[in-house]
Amino acid sequence: MIDKNKFFEQFKFDQSHIGCVGIEREQFTLDSATGRIVPIVPRYLKQIHSLNGALDKNRFQFGYELSACQLESKVGPCRIGEVKRWLLESEDFLRSIDHSLGASRLHVELAPKDMSFEIYPDPTGRYQSITANMPTEILHAACRVAGTHIHVGMPDLATAVRVYNKVITHTDELIMSGDGSSGKRMDLYRIMAPKYRPEPFVSEDEFYERACTHGFVNDPRTCWTLIRISIHGTIEFRMFGATDSIDRIVGWALQCHELCT
Repeated sequence: MIDKNKFFEQFKFDQSHIGCVGIEREQFTLDSATGRIVPIVPRYLKQIHSLNGALDKNRFQFGYELSACQLESKVGPCRIGEVKRWLLESEDFLRSIDHSLGASRLHVELAPKDMSFEIYPDPTGRYQSITANMPTEILHAACRVAGTHIHVGMPDLATAVRVYNKVITHTDELIMSGDGSSGKRMDLYRIMAPKYRPEPFVSEDEFYERACTHGFVNDPRTCWTLIRISIHGTIEFRMFGATDSIDRIVGWALQCHELCT
């Protein structure tokens, strides 16, 4: 277990991104011929990396998730007024990848039970370590749910703690705002993360103590609460479901940005 200073050093606050918004979208990859969800994210990322010259990494990036069937697209950080334009540009870029691969993507909150549960071959070994002793029910829940995460940049940890304690009082209304599956996604999320509900802490010291108690002190990314202080120096909102509606995502971003500011 690392000490308090080492724990706090994991959080990087970029002063140029205070109040900026970042969006992470999870989506399933499909075989166009069959319409079935298939584990072809490695093919997507290989094609994307081959087009690095056409990719503005300051605006959007792409990565992998636990499931080899789930692609992540990242937009920002950007000013709140730029969110919609950047999301549209990211989607246009991905559509060109769809065409070149003869594949497509599906933005749904919940994948069917008969999907592939192949794990992405994470080169860092992190996913292999996480799933080594993971119960099947939890693994399947983690692979089947897909969401949209909203980040809002903070200036420092003290401010992040203060803002976090305020915004978590809105957790239930945000869950309702982000629900597109009549609660089914959240039912699975609770299986994956029983400690899903964010709880207040009165100080940075108590944040460290909570991390020790809940087991994310060495890696804050393993804190699965629906609202968290992220290592990117942001307040991260994780309760929104996957959607193909850009306008809906912009609405969530506005909602979170307003709560934080």
